[in-house]
Amino acid sequence: MKAHVNGWETIERQLSQLGRKQGELARLLQITPAAVSQVKKGVYLLNPKQLEKIATFLQFDAVMRNEFYTELFNARLLGGGVSSSSGGVRYRVSRERHEVETGRKREIPLGDLELLADYVAPLETMRNYLLRKSPERYLGTISGEEVCALRVGAEFEQAGLTSGSLIMIESGRIPDSGGLSLVGMRDGHYLLREFIAETDRIVLRPMLLDSGAELELKRSEVSDYLLWVHPVLELTLRFCK
Repeated sequence: MKAHVNGWETIERQLSQLGRKQGELARLLQITPAAVSQVKKGVYLLNPKQLEKIATFLQFDAVMRNEFYTELFNARLLGGGVSSSSGGVRYRVSRERHEVETGRKREIPLGDLELLADYVAPLETMRNYLLRKSPERYLGTISGEEVCALRVGAEFEQAGLTSGSLIMIESGRIPDSGGLSLVGMRDGHYLLREFIAETDRIVLRPMLLDSGAELELKRSEVSDYLLWVHPVLELTLRFCK
C-alpha cells in the first residue's frame, strides 16, 4: 500500500464496500465536493476531528483503524504536506524525511516503554540504554541518528498512545519544529505530540482526537516539565475501538 497523507486508499476501499459515495463525505465534513477532491490528492490535510468522523461514518473496526491511522501518520512523517485550516484550527505536520537503506535490514534495539522509567537522558542515548536493558531487537531498514523502537504496554497506555503501538524514534537529536515527537515528562507520563518551537515558548500539540490538551510552556519552564523530546520516524498504531 502506498501511504497517503489522508489515508485515502483505506477510505476509498471502505466507501466501495459500504456502497457510499464521495459526496456523502463532503456532507459529513461540511466541505464542497471539490474540497473532497483536494483531500484525495493530498493537497488538503484532514484534521483529527475530521478523521474521526470518517472512521465512525465508515464503520472502521479496530483493524481498519490501525491501518488507517498508521498509513496517514507515516505518510505525513515521510512526505510532509501543507498547513491547512478547518473550523479555525490550524493543523500542521512534519516535512521532515528520513533515509531508508534500500534492501538492507539492520537490528534496532526494541523495548517496552516502561523500561524508560530509569532512563537518564544526559548520561547516554536512549538507543544505548535499550541495548543494555532489553534483549529484544527489531529488524528494519530505517536509518537515522541513534534509532530505537518502543512498544506501548497496557499499563502505560496514555493520551495519544495505545497498547501494542510501536514507535520508532531518533534518540540522537531533538525534533524539528512541526515534527511529530515522543515526549518524556517529569511526572512519568509519555506524550505523542506535534512539537512546535517558537522564540519564547514550546507547544506540544495533540494530533489525535481526544488525546489530551495542548501543552504550552515558556522556554524557561521546559526543563521543569520535560525530561526529553525525540522525533518519531515511524508509527505502527493499535486501536481498541
